[in-house]
Amino acid sequence: MKRKMIVSLLATLLFAFACSNSDNANKNNKEYWTCTMHPQVHKDGPGACPICGMDLIKKVVADSADVSSKSDMEGMITLTTNKQILANVSTIKIKMENLKKELTAYSYLDFVEQNRKTIPAKFNGRIEKLFVDKTGDYIKKGQPLFEIYSPDLVQAQNDYLIALSNNKNNNNSLLEASRKKLELFGLTSNQIEDLKNSGKINLTLTYFSPVSGTVIEKKVQEGMYVNEGTAIYEVAELSTLWNIAEINETDLSTVKVGSKVKLKLKAYPGEEFTGRVTFIYPVINPQTRTVKVRSEFSSLNNKLKPQMYGETIFSADAGTGLLIPADAIIFTGNRSVVWIKTSDGMFEARDVNVGSRFGEKYQILSGLTKGDEVAASGGFLIDSESQLKTGKSTGSDNMEGMDMPK
Repeated sequence: MKRKMIVSLLATLLFAFACSNSDNANKNNKEYWTCTMHPQVHKDGPGACPICGMDLIKKVVADSADVSSKSDMEGMITLTTNKQILANVSTIKIKMENLKKELTAYSYLDFVEQNRKTIPAKFNGRIEKLFVDKTGDYIKKGQPLFEIYSPDLVQAQNDYLIALSNNKNNNNSLLEASRKKLELFGLTSNQIEDLKNSGKINLTLTYFSPVSGTVIEKKVQEGMYVNEGTAIYEVAELSTLWNIAEINETDLSTVKVGSKVKLKLKAYPGEEFTGRVTFIYPVINPQTRTVKVRSEFSSLNNKLKPQMYGETIFSADAGTGLLIPADAIIFTGNRSVVWIKTSDGMFEARDVNVGSRFGEKYQILSGLTKGDEVAASGGFLIDSESQLKTGKSTGSDNMEGMDMPK
């Protein structure tokens, strides 16, 4: 009888212990739904995140299928293959790369200043005939431009003929002065020789172009009276054009005189044109804190035209260094963190010192070495997973006021 009572009591104790373990297991395996991007969200069932709208994922406390039997080491987290796929985590091994910094700035094409000329009237007179009468005409040096009547010109021819007839007195200075006046009026050597040989005064003068170029503006009409100094034509040689860009003063180290630049124009999408930096303006705009940079481009037989808008791409080589994708770095106010893969499925948060940006990558000055494998994407999701496990984030909970390098 006594033996039976002891067996009954042991059976009761074992049943109670099993029930207790079952209750604890149920508590430990309590399920809830949360958002990967906003781990503070806890729901009793599936649905969408009230903050970002993403589908909630189920979390099980002490889920042996997803969590290592050992607690994660401090600053480290283990992700199963399925979790890496769901979080879109991809990794990349970092290596030494050429550091080529590129800078893009809006720009426009303009005339080369020294290739732009004004052809003025050199004396008072009336335009009798225009031989070049359209804007856009190309003129060559020595080509006839217009015919003009001028009493001043008639008097100058008469003074020369008088000085020429009195030259028997060897008064060469008077002859030279009168000839020089005709040259200043625009007469060519051939015109002066014809006057000397014929002895006949011309009432009108044909004026020949002193320069070559394209007429960008014609300012007179036939029959107009012009005064000395009146602009008749604006002419420009368009075989070479200036490209004017404005860059921030902080980017001046990227631009060097003599370096090659590329130009993209809205008029020719998909094409690139190559030029060279010729001048960096000496004054910075005090309002915009920018400085103008001038480069020269061939017009390619007038394919490029003044006042075209485009984008200028400056580039500079800065040696070699470690580069990682910009998305791999979590920037905070005080830290820059990268998740580095230490073993199969295990990631460790690593503080890094970030340098300059090169395209879509940042240079790493310290904290990583060649061959390290880092999470190139999904770093924020790994950080959120870490926050779910530890209750704190390596950096994503302190994004306000962050200072990201440029």
